[in-house]
Amino acid sequence: MCEYHSKFNGLLLELNNQRGILTKELSRLDKYISSMYHDLEGIDPSEEFSLSFVTQLQDTLKKRRVVKDEMARLDAVLNPLRNIAGDIETSVNIRKKVSKRWKRDFKMTLTIEEVISDSN
Repeated sequence: MCEYHSKFNGLLLELNNQRGILTKELSRLDKYISSMYHDLEGIDPSEEFSLSFVTQLQDTLKKRRVVKDEMARLDAVLNPLRNIAGDIETSVNIRKKVSKRWKRDFKMTLTIEEVISDSN
């Protein structure tokens, strides 16, 4: 039982870590875009530099959109998992108590691995 719970918690941790990475990247891009907007105020639109600036801004906005899309796809999985994590924790704790009682009352000493390997 603990193995399944550990795998679930591992997946949740991995997804949360990935969410953190994406959040940092989005923040980095947002700060860069904000900096570009401030620079834009001082640019003469007739300068050659302006076309390069607009292209750079467009590329950055496209990258931002990719990060936002990835975050939305991740959140589609992560948010429901976060919502049920507490219920799973409660269920696992209840099952651990029952399992401990069964092991004591029925003198269960075998593991699932031993049972499966004996059947093969």
